[in-house]
Amino acid sequence: MADIINKARIRQRSVVITLLDLKNAFGEIHHNLIQSVLDYHHIPDYIKFVIKSLYTDFQTSIITSEFRTPFMTVGRGVLQGDCLSPLLFNMCFNTFIQHIKAEKYRQFGFSFKLLNPIHWFQFADDAAVITGQESENQHLLNRFSIWCQWSDMIIRVDKCSTFGIKKAITKSVQYLPKLLISNQLIPKITIGESFQYLGRYFDFHMSNDNHKTELTTLLNELMSDIDSKPLHPKNKLLLYSRYVLSKLAWHFTVATLSKTWVTENIDSIANKYIRRWLEVPISGTLSTVFLTNNKFGLSIYPPSVKFIQCQTVLRKALKSSPNESTNDLWRATSNHTNIQYDAYSSAKEVLKDFRSGHENKLLNQLTSQGSFFCSVTKFALPQLSKVWSVAQSKLPKNIYNFTIRYINNSLPTRKNLNRWAISSNSDCSFCLSPETLLHIVAGCQFYLDRFTW
Repeated sequence: MADIINKARIRQRSVVITLLDLKNAFGEIHHNLIQSVLDYHHIPDYIKFVIKSLYTDFQTSIITSEFRTPFMTVGRGVLQGDCLSPLLFNMCFNTFIQHIKAEKYRQFGFSFKLLNPIHWFQFADDAAVITGQESENQHLLNRFSIWCQWSDMIIRVDKCSTFGIKKAITKSVQYLPKLLISNQLIPKITIGESFQYLGRYFDFHMSNDNHKTELTTLLNELMSDIDSKPLHPKNKLLLYSRYVLSKLAWHFTVATLSKTWVTENIDSIANKYIRRWLEVPISGTLSTVFLTNNKFGLSIYPPSVKFIQCQTVLRKALKSSPNESTNDLWRATSNHTNIQYDAYSSAKEVLKDFRSGHENKLLNQLTSQGSFFCSVTKFALPQLSKVWSVAQSKLPKNIYNFTIRYINNSLPTRKNLNRWAISSNSDCSFCLSPETLLHIVAGCQFYLDRFTW
């Protein structure tokens, strides 16, 4: 739908979209209709008998701690919690979908190609009618209204909405279509406002402002909630990596966002809290934290990596779909923005590339903060990384955070204080040698007991 709106606006073509809402859709399917639909789809008799036994003379009772109602006969609705229920509902609705697949109705759709018009989106009980002209949209709505009368379903006109784009002189503009269902006027999407379908926001400019606002608000709320809990930093990071990132995945998948926007606005929020939990100063790099456990990191990653993973999975799904129209959508959107996601074959490859970049950064760019990583990469035994990860996870909060700052060399040594322009002298107060991190831990011959052996 986003591609349709973009193409209509850019190519100055008319499009009318109507969102439909059924009253208590799954609960309004009449049991007699189920039997008729099973016959329509030529379901074998023995399966029809089993389904009929579930819904014929079906009775229910409401039980509470204080009372129990008499049994009541239920003549409508598919069973809640039954894995068969969504299939039965889809089969009922499929009778209408098959009806409008006729050539005289398919020509009403909005088409990228003359032979492939799109005129109806249906996912469970969420329907969207898409046509190139207002009159065509009205014709399909009339057919749907007739089908609802036949199936004894109720359309909630007040919950429906309609959105339109048309050409005005030399540019495309949003306008307010006038469409009716059962002689009732369908509410219109206000000029400049957005509408929501299947969790995604759509508007004339496809700005994704609603998604950006929800993402920022959601991340701030989740991170603030975790921050307020009296948890060990490792547990806060576990909540972030296992829960918070998964909550952002839907927006990252459906919304058209730029990697730059995610990095500047979403990563900055996450990194602020990660620094606070680990007590890493703004001058300290998080590159060491983003590495895997076997490389002395914490195996976490910023939201921007999750975003690229979501886009990679989406692009791969479009490309490998058995549906030709979906493949056409992949080809039509294989532009400069999406090329960077098409370059990856899997989400694991995205993460591997991200961490490889930070390893290279520590080895070749961050000569000071990457000194520990360079040393252990060259000289540490393979068994040390496993021992370190287990031992570090058992440390109390203050020592745990100390190790993080030790690894990225952001502790207030005299050398660092001089680099940060806090101290004018970078020499050790005991031996007057440069007070680096290595010097404090294992180099001062005047202070460390090891040199008195």
